[in-house]
Amino acid sequence: MRALNDAMHNFKLSRPCLLFTCLLTVLLISFLYLSSPSIDSEIHNAPLILTTDSEDGNQVPAKFLQSFEPLDSNVSYCEYNFNFPRDLDFADGDLNFGAEQGKEGPYRILYNVVAAKIAPDTPAITYATHVTADFMNYIPELVRYWDGLISIAAFVPDLDVALVLRQLNQYCYCLPGMARVSLHLVIDKTLPPSRKDVYFTKPDSCEVEDSSQLQTYRNVDEKVMYPINVCRNAARTAALTEHVLVSDIQLMPSGNLARSFLEMIDQYKLADCQNRVFVLPIFEVEEGQEIPRTKERLQELIGQEKAVYFHRHICSHCQRFPGIEAWLVSDPGDTVKPLATVRREVPYHRWEPIYIGTKNEPLYNELLSWEGLQDKMLQMLEMCLIGYKFVILDGAYLVHWPGMKKTKTKDEEPWRIPFIKKNSEEYKKYLTSLIERYAPKRQCKIQ
Repeated sequence: MRALNDAMHNFKLSRPCLLFTCLLTVLLISFLYLSSPSIDSEIHNAPLILTTDSEDGNQVPAKFLQSFEPLDSNVSYCEYNFNFPRDLDFADGDLNFGAEQGKEGPYRILYNVVAAKIAPDTPAITYATHVTADFMNYIPELVRYWDGLISIAAFVPDLDVALVLRQLNQYCYCLPGMARVSLHLVIDKTLPPSRKDVYFTKPDSCEVEDSSQLQTYRNVDEKVMYPINVCRNAARTAALTEHVLVSDIQLMPSGNLARSFLEMIDQYKLADCQNRVFVLPIFEVEEGQEIPRTKERLQELIGQEKAVYFHRHICSHCQRFPGIEAWLVSDPGDTVKPLATVRREVPYHRWEPIYIGTKNEPLYNELLSWEGLQDKMLQMLEMCLIGYKFVILDGAYLVHWPGMKKTKTKDEEPWRIPFIKKNSEEYKKYLTSLIERYAPKRQCKIQ
C-alpha cells in the first residue's frame, strides 16, 4: 500500500527495530482480519433494535454504534488507499471514466479509496449503492443488515469529500463489518474534491453525528445535479462478485438475504441464466417500527396496516409487482424461492423493480439525474426490448428505512423543473437509439 510505503520512507529506524515493527504490524493486521468476520457474524445474528433520537423519537441511522468503542490500535478494520485517512493523494492516472459516457463525460471515478476484504465465509454477492455526505449514516446500518460485500459510490463535489471521509474513517475504526465495504469517489471535473480538510486520525469515540444535518455543496448550489446513474454504474463496475444487487442505501435487506439467495441459485440450478434477473419486492413501514427481518413479521405488519408495498400511497404503479397478491399470502419458510417469472410489459410497463443481476445488464443512463426523476426507466425499457425475464423472489425483500411516505411532493417542487425538462429531453433522444438497436415490441410501450 502507498500509505505503508510513505511511512517507511519518512521514518528511519534501526534494522532490529524496523523488523520488530513490521512483524508486529503484520500480526496485528492478521488478527483483526481473521477475527472480524466472527464479530461481524455476532452483529448480524443479534436482535436489531433501532435506536431513537431522544428529542423526537425518530429512528436515527447508525446510532447503535454509540455502544461501540474504537479499536485500541491505529489499524482500522478497513483497507485504506491513496494515503487516506491522513490525506487523499491521487494523480490523474488514478482516475477512471464513467462506465457509460467514458472520457466525454463530466465525471471521473476514484475507485477503492477503501477496498473490501473478501473473507472465506462471506457470500459472493455485492450490494452496490450510492451516497452523498448527508446519507452516510446509512452505511453502518447496511453493514449490519447485509451479509455480503458492499460497494458504495460517493458523490463528493468540493468540500463534501471531507464530510464523507470523516464519517467513513470513524466507521472503519468502530464496526468490524466495514472490512466488507469498498468506497469509491465520483468526482465532478468542474468541482474537484478539496483536500484541505482531509486529515483524519483514530476517532475518540463511536458516537456518530447526524449526517442529515450536514450542509452539502448541493444545499448551497441547486444547479449542481446528483449524478445518480454515474454512481450506480461505478458501484456496480467495482463489485468483486458476479452477482450484484444495485439498490438505494436506505433499503435494508431481509435476514441473511445474500447467503440464502446463493443457496437458492445452487438448489434450483439458476446459474448462467442469460437475460434473467431476480426481483426483490420492496416495502415500507410506519415510523417507530423495527425493520422486519423475516417475511412472517413483515406479513404481521401488513395485516396491522403498519407496512405497505413501497410508494403505494404516492406512486401506486412504481413498486406494485406482478403476483403481489400471491406473494403476500405465501409461506416460503426460512428459505428464498422463485415465486413467478414475469416480463416487464403492459400493464407493468411503469414498474421500477430492484433486482439481483450481474455486471452484464444494461448500464444506467448517466445523463439522467436524480432531480429530474424516472432515472431508471430507460434501463427498464431496454431490458424489456431485449426480452429479460424477471424472477420474483419469495422469502427475500427490501424495506425502506422506517417512515411511510403518504404525500407526493417531489415533482411539485419548482426547483426540479429544469432537471425534469432535461431528463425528458434525454429520454426522448435515447428512445431513438433504442428503436434503432432493437426490434419493436408493443408490449414494452415505448413512449
